[in-house]
Amino acid sequence: MGSGASTQAGVSSKSKGSDSGDTPGDASDIKNLTQAKEEIIRLRKIEMSIKAGEKSKAKESSTVPSSKANASFKNKKEGRAAVVAKAAEKDYVKKVVQKSEAVRKLIYSAVKSNTLFRACCEEELMDLIDVFDMKDFVAGSTVIKQGDEGEHFYVVEKGSLDITVHMGENGSGNEVHVGVPYESGSAFGELALMYGSPRAATIRAKDECKLWSITRRAYRGITGQHKLKRAEMDLEFLRKVRIGDKVVGDVLKESDIYNMALASQRDSFGKGDVIVREGEKGDVFYLIESGTVEVFKKETGEKVVATLSPGHFFGEKALLSEDVRQATCIASSDVKCLFLMREDFVLMLGDLQDLLDGNARSKEEVVEDVKQELNDDEKVKYELSDLEIKKTLGIGAFGRIQLVKVKAESASNGKIQTYALKCLSKRSIVENGLQEHVLNERNIMDELNHPFILQFHCAMQDDKYIYFLLEVLLGGELFKSLRQETQFPEGWSRFYSASVLLAFCQIHARKIAYRDLKPENLVMDADGYLKVVDFGLAKKLEGGKTWTLCGTPDYLAPEVILNEGHDWAVDYWALGVLIFEMTAGSPPFYADDPMEVYEKILSGHVSIPSHFSRGLADLVRKLLKTYQSKRLGRTRGGTSSVMKHKWFSGFDWDALLDRKLEVPIKPKVQNAEDASNFDEYPEDDGDIKDCPGWRPNI
Repeated sequence: MGSGASTQAGVSSKSKGSDSGDTPGDASDIKNLTQAKEEIIRLRKIEMSIKAGEKSKAKESSTVPSSKANASFKNKKEGRAAVVAKAAEKDYVKKVVQKSEAVRKLIYSAVKSNTLFRACCEEELMDLIDVFDMKDFVAGSTVIKQGDEGEHFYVVEKGSLDITVHMGENGSGNEVHVGVPYESGSAFGELALMYGSPRAATIRAKDECKLWSITRRAYRGITGQHKLKRAEMDLEFLRKVRIGDKVVGDVLKESDIYNMALASQRDSFGKGDVIVREGEKGDVFYLIESGTVEVFKKETGEKVVATLSPGHFFGEKALLSEDVRQATCIASSDVKCLFLMREDFVLMLGDLQDLLDGNARSKEEVVEDVKQELNDDEKVKYELSDLEIKKTLGIGAFGRIQLVKVKAESASNGKIQTYALKCLSKRSIVENGLQEHVLNERNIMDELNHPFILQFHCAMQDDKYIYFLLEVLLGGELFKSLRQETQFPEGWSRFYSASVLLAFCQIHARKIAYRDLKPENLVMDADGYLKVVDFGLAKKLEGGKTWTLCGTPDYLAPEVILNEGHDWAVDYWALGVLIFEMTAGSPPFYADDPMEVYEKILSGHVSIPSHFSRGLADLVRKLLKTYQSKRLGRTRGGTSSVMKHKWFSGFDWDALLDRKLEVPIKPKVQNAEDASNFDEYPEDDGDIKDCPGWRPNI
């Protein structure tokens, strides 16, 4: 929200036309060219939906209009809402459902190429197939109802199902058949495996149907456990690697070993495959996960000189220099390996010999060099009785943000003092189990103190609310300005992204992943300088990855979509999306349907507009790297590596920090009480009930 912190709950994508029964068939209700264009757009959406269904009946996402979770940039008022799903459950216990081999093959075939199952290994897929449960539906029964929150993903074993959509605003119009029916082997509902998005269509059984389904909890629990187990195994492997006379775990910091694991990839070899050949130049280091590898040397007459089993490694000298292989390694069974390329290692960590010798500076130290803090004594502390409510600046799921003024008798210097007061309903927080989440937000805001980060002053509470007293930013959301301008010149995008980068210097130096970068969460102060707001999704990472699916659909990084675990690398992906959106006018992976957005994100391809300069195109591509370890910002040098990119060549970072640069947009703010840059909201909070049982120490 433009107030300096967002509390939005969700946004619907609304069709401007209506397909209700009272629409005149002669189009006499269309009075001007604008209405005619809107009607044509509406009809084309229906036509495109039907065509998509004809092309791929197995994909729910291709046969329905846009989901409420991914409202279009062009026609929404409040901006895109972030989505949140519970972290992969480490304690999830798999419950096996017996099924025939034919059914297992059918489910396997249906999910193998599905977007969300693409990164699963065979063992993972088998565990997922184990928990699919059978559900019978009689003819005419509803499997999925449009608008209901989704929880299950389905595979059709027997029968046929119709797909229909209520058209018109809020789904109030006629029910229209879209696409072709789902039949045996089809799969649908995959978005529900990510988060509880409202269903975009109604699915009904045309005849007697037998379906197999898996819940979001089971999917995220199993995939999360597998990937966590693999991550822990990778770290354990790497700690034991000996390079020369040194063991990695004895000489490298845990954060460096974690970065090694992040830069590692996996490969498989069939029995008889040559993995490395003696005499060839090599730059890849291998760790054996499963299977066996036989080692041969020419000087022994091609006899086996060693057999390597799981836990063994070879080619470690390739991490130090371009190694000439000293032996030939051949898979003597099917083999799975973790491998690390020297180029990727250097990109992530720098020279290995420097690390082994203790001469390398860490990435965190580089980041710390470019941060700047405000003084803690600039923070104020007031009681609720000291504040006068002036206006509501924004409304969200758990409360509202209000412009407040310090009463004259409480003001310390006689000047008008205004702030933003974020009011969060205690009862709503408790009912949704978000107590720890809210306190985490408060602690992170209190820790951060930077010119381009919203300033937190203090927290208060009564029986109804927890209150955060925040700096008020009266210039309005960047999102609103971007919507008005359609797109920004590169110079504007450079100015605003530079402000974000300086904020990231401090955020990431403290091992905090922000996780919700987007124009809606960038707000201007009265002078037009930008600040990062809303730390509701931010998380401090004490070590390793986190697994909660959260963020805004257009901005989700691949590792979040695939439930692979993530860290602050997601923020640099989001920065790439932000810079692209500011300069192009829409996100790089935009689509009406969320699953199509995610498919585009996972494709690894971004189409660069022709008006982007070469420097900007290069920066966007380097930020939008699918692999975290190759993503600029998460590589060696951290935030400063992005700041040193040629697109920022000549940019005066010191002048920005000193607020001496000319701002691209100068907001119109008359005084400290001027809230004209914000939309109007009702002031009545309704019947908010007390929650005296929860009184945290804030």
